[in-house]
Amino acid sequence: MEQILKAFEKAGVSVWRLTKNRTKSAELYFIKKELDIPRYKDIEVTKAEIFRDFEEDGRRFRGSTEIFIEPGLTDEELETKVKNAYYAASFVKNEFYELPAGHRADHAESRADYKDMPITEAAGRIADTLLSVNSDEKAFINSAEIFVRRSENRIMDSNGTDVSYAHDSIWGEFVSQCLEPEDVEQYRQFAYGSLDLDALRARLESGIADVRLRAMAKSAPKAGAYNVILTGENLREILRFYESRSSSAMVYPQYSTWKIGDQIQDTEGSGEKLNITLKSDLPFSAEGIELKDCPLVKDGVLQAIHGNARFAYYLGIEPTGSFEKMALDAGTMSYEDMKKSGALEAVSFSDFQMDVMDGHFAGELRLALLTGEDGRVTPLTGGSINGSILTAQKKLIFSKEQYKDSSYEGPLAVMIPDVTVAGE
Repeated sequence: MEQILKAFEKAGVSVWRLTKNRTKSAELYFIKKELDIPRYKDIEVTKAEIFRDFEEDGRRFRGSTEIFIEPGLTDEELETKVKNAYYAASFVKNEFYELPAGHRADHAESRADYKDMPITEAAGRIADTLLSVNSDEKAFINSAEIFVRRSENRIMDSNGTDVSYAHDSIWGEFVSQCLEPEDVEQYRQFAYGSLDLDALRARLESGIADVRLRAMAKSAPKAGAYNVILTGENLREILRFYESRSSSAMVYPQYSTWKIGDQIQDTEGSGEKLNITLKSDLPFSAEGIELKDCPLVKDGVLQAIHGNARFAYYLGIEPTGSFEKMALDAGTMSYEDMKKSGALEAVSFSDFQMDVMDGHFAGELRLALLTGEDGRVTPLTGGSINGSILTAQKKLIFSKEQYKDSSYEGPLAVMIPDVTVAGE
């Protein structure tokens, strides 16, 4: 740190932010139930954000650039790197803004329930769960990757910020395969802030069950309007509309006209009112801002504009920092009752996206389940769904059952009425 600060002084850098990160990770790569590659990493990275203030035609600007500082640089090499970055920052014409108010705090320990466990042991428990999942020669997990990461982080800046924290995370991916009656594969991801082996086992088992159904699917749904059920990460993608449109980065350039106190959900319909909170498993943002739960929407009314320091400064509001998790209040209908209603459950997509600019969502169906009046479930594949959250939000129905991963906690499922389905 002393070497870096000395290089800043020589280059004339007076406004800066330093982020030091040391990460240890255990990685396991499986082919079927055989461990193919185990890998352990211990990496230290120091990132410097260098700011430069200047004026043009009476307007103040604050340019910035980032550099990564490798261990072992000589004083001369580091000084050259900093000088070049300071020069490059003069070409970035951001309107002037202040860095967040300086914040100092004691070291924050990891919030994970396995923080005192060696990461290799945590990775081993996840592997044991993977290997314990029931499968057979026709339907199985054909490959999987497991990552367990533990990091120590420190953020300092020229405004007086000096905070540090530990963080643990688990994530991975797997491909399930079914050979008969058709050879098909499905890709799934998982990510957790805790060692939730029950949730992982359920996700692995559903991955195998779903690929069996996909192998049986022969046709696309008939074209028409359906009550569509979305679950898990697809439900989270729908809610991204509210998260994005309320961000200061969208509000300041007027891509979004939302203001605190606006009724952003049309409640004229019979649907459930939205109650959304932004959360984080991290104690501080990348700018060193202390992260606290941020109530975003209450009964369909916007409660906050959130985001980083730059756009908050332009809007004249306090910066909240950036969040990676969203929480939604539980719903009123059981998941099973949703499926009995004759709805089309969209289990997986080739790609599912929410357009945060106009509110449209769409995706091509890889697997959908249609429950008939007799209760019989028919697996389908092909076709696509297309809808607008601005229309759908009037009649959204959420499940009582809950779902939780590293980016979302809330109802497992949402039922959206009258969604257009393109099919046969």
